[in-house]
Order: sequence, then C-alpha cells, then structure tokens
Amino acid sequence: MKKRKLPVLKIPLSRLEIFFEVIAAAGILYHLLTMLHFWPSLPETIPTHFGISGEPDGWGSKNTLILLFALNIFLYLMMTILNRFPHTFNYVVEITEKNAWEQYYNARLMMSSMKAEIVLLFAYIQWDIFQVVQGNAAGLGQSFFWVFIALMTVSPLYFIWRSRGIG
Repeated sequence: MKKRKLPVLKIPLSRLEIFFEVIAAAGILYHLLTMLHFWPSLPETIPTHFGISGEPDGWGSKNTLILLFALNIFLYLMMTILNRFPHTFNYVVEITEKNAWEQYYNARLMMSSMKAEIVLLFAYIQWDIFQVVQGNAAGLGQSFFWVFIALMTVSPLYFIWRSRGIG
C-alpha cells in the first residue's frame, strides 16, 4: 500500500503552544537547578526506582540523577524536533488540503502539552528523590502512579477526540 503524501504547511506557534514551550523549558531549568543545588549533599546511594505503591524499591548511585536529567533533555529535544514535522505524524482521520492546518495544529498542541507534562513529571520525580533522601517523604506517594497514568492517557485521548471533530 502506497502512503499518500500529506501537505507540508508552515504554521506559526500559537500562544498556547508558546505557553507549553515556556512551561517545558522552565521545567528543564528547574530540573537542572535543583540537581545542582542538592547534588553536594546527596549520599552516594539514593532511591532509583519506585513501585506502584510509591515506595522506593530500588537503590543506586546518585549519578543516576544525571541519566534522569539527560533523558529529560533527550525527550524534550526529540519532541521539539518532531513537532516541526506534523505532516509525518499518524492521524485518526484522513488529512486533506481542507483540514490539514487544523489537524496539524491539534497534533502539535498535543505534542507540546505532553512534552510539558513529561518534563514536569521527570522534574517532580527528581524532587521527590531529594525529599526521600532528606527524610521528608517516604516515596512518591500512592497517587503519583494514578496521576501519571491519567496524564499520559487523558491528554492524548482528548486531542484524538478533538481531531475527530475537525473538518
């Protein structure tokens, strides 16, 4: 089956997309600054994995935090680059010349919002690791897992639902 070539459009960022970009960039900066702030006081072994209950169930080197930050940066950059090519995305509706602009905008908005959510989740996980190490918390808490699942499910489902109503 031959894939149909979709229209390539240059769509400027909307105010809402810029808002999500600022939130994501602020999340990256926060992630970096908190890591630099807490790094000297961290023990060599820290919690590196949390079970579904939110309690730490894996321990490892504090250098794992560098990997967590690097992964956050990698995801941020990949999602930023990918968002420049909405014509390469998969869509649940047929893309036509008539609906391409709205569908691309909706897809980019989904990607921008999810990028901000992921960046903030990573920064929160790091923050909570610091709280556990300092004895201020026992773990991520039982609600973290459900909030994570809700964010990673509800956001894309909303934008998919929204795309079905676009011309």
